Amino acid sequence: MSHHSTSKRNLETSKDELVYLLNKGVNLVSGLDPDFEYEAKKLSVLKDRLMDERFHLAVLGQFKRGKSTLLNALISEPILPVSVIPLTSVPTFIHFGTVPTIRVKYNEKQRVEEFAGASTSERTAFLVKYVTEGGNPKNRLGVTEVEVVSPAPILSKGVVLIDTPGIGSTYRHNTQATLNFLQQCDAALFLISTDPPITDVELDFLRQVREKVPRLFFVLNKVDYLNRDERDQVLSFFREILAEHLEIEEDIPVFCTSALQGIEAKVMHSQEAWVESGVAELETHLINFLVREKFITLCEAISLRAADVLETVLMGVRISLQALCLPEKTLEEKLLLFEKSLQQAVQDRMIIQDVLEGDKKRMTAFIEGHAQSLREESKTFLKEMMNQGARFKSYGKSTKSSVQDAWAEAIPEFFENKQAELNESVKSRLLDALAPHEQRTEQLIETLRKTAADLFQVPYRPLHPENVLETARRPYWVLNTWNTNAIPVLKSMDQRLDDLVRRNVENLRWSTMQNVNISFARFASKVKERLEETMAATQGAMKTASSRKKDHGETVAQELYRLEKVAGALETLKVSLES
Repeated sequence: MSHHSTSKRNLETSKDELVYLLNKGVNLVSGLDPDFEYEAKKLSVLKDRLMDERFHLAVLGQFKRGKSTLLNALISEPILPVSVIPLTSVPTFIHFGTVPTIRVKYNEKQRVEEFAGASTSERTAFLVKYVTEGGNPKNRLGVTEVEVVSPAPILSKGVVLIDTPGIGSTYRHNTQATLNFLQQCDAALFLISTDPPITDVELDFLRQVREKVPRLFFVLNKVDYLNRDERDQVLSFFREILAEHLEIEEDIPVFCTSALQGIEAKVMHSQEAWVESGVAELETHLINFLVREKFITLCEAISLRAADVLETVLMGVRISLQALCLPEKTLEEKLLLFEKSLQQAVQDRMIIQDVLEGDKKRMTAFIEGHAQSLREESKTFLKEMMNQGARFKSYGKSTKSSVQDAWAEAIPEFFENKQAELNESVKSRLLDALAPHEQRTEQLIETLRKTAADLFQVPYRPLHPENVLETARRPYWVLNTWNTNAIPVLKSMDQRLDDLVRRNVENLRWSTMQNVNISFARFASKVKERLEETMAATQGAMKTASSRKKDHGETVAQELYRLEKVAGALETLKVSLES
């Protein structure tokens, strides 16, 4: 059996085993008292996350290196537009689905337009209207992203492929927009080709990409134009450049492909030509390495979280066992003691919430101050361009037109850079503000758990810290509608400038403020949820045991036997997950 077949079988076996353990945990916890209903749901959510996880892979490169053609080959359908016209600054996400569909998402009122053309050519023609500079110049339509749903086998393995604008075209803002977007990706394919092997623009772009993408792979495309000796020379040259300028090891894999031959092979259903194109090797690598690596990391995280859920349930079961063995009076005394700890925990949570509100106000004030500074800076920037135009001609229609064209060219790159700077600053301040609250929340939860464990003399094990600041890995694209269309003729150039500054700065300010508000709201909700979860699992077990002693004293022995069996099963399952 080949190494590829063995690795694939081992991967599928590992996934099946983890799903089995999670299902067993759900059934075991669901059979307990309603006190553990939350934990049963949490295990179900972890299982769903395992089944639905996606690996986001962006395809990068200079304009006309063959990115869209390579993606077409990987999904076995020539659907993405391939032409001399650059893509606009709108990403295309290619997801798995049984029914080929295109969804266009807009930035206004979450509007979505859907198209399910009968043929590939119809869907391609539809895409051209939204993702190319010819169909949607400078993204005047206000599109945030485009989704292409495809039944391609590679997508069924958990990969989402992402087409990005090419760098080095006449639209400089596309490069910055791509860089801002990359930190949301799991990995990227960087394409070069033989005409020429690599440029200074690509090297500079690559330096910035390495800071944002956790894993990077290289593809030498258009190798069908070279003979064997020429291909070896280009590969050697490229590896030397990577080693000299980027300190990337010379033995790093570089996949040699002909994306054009690859898509032709898929259209002709020729397996031999598919292998010869080199895209087959790249596809195999993506499926058996990238997805596997992502899956292993995910499995480790899910196993750890599931083990913690079972530890919480196990502690509750052990408390119930001890409580059932205590005299009623002693049990009531312990319940009263723990109730005081709960009241203190609630007060501590309210303090956290109050301080959070103060942090949120300070963050809001920072963004407002930044927006005011940016208004002045952008006004100076645009006015200088306007003055440069005035030096050559008196104000007339031609001058207004040329100045407005200059604004239209410069505004996207200017504000993309400013938004990138603001994003980094806000992210840093947000982490600094929330990190202490996260630590206090962890301390509060562990204090409650240890108090309960000490009261009933049951084993105590701290849970693994849960990252409340964790954000979704799904890529996003920060879009600004750079509205530079002609403003009514009666308006002066100064009025036009003020309108542009107001609209663009407000767009940036509003989107940043929304993200901050959402971050604080999610954090506060998570803090409350985790505390209530801990309270329910500990106090609930005590109260249930107390109720059983009062109402069914004669069946306590049976309940002790049942809970001891459950505790044993939980411990065994927890050990399996941890290993």
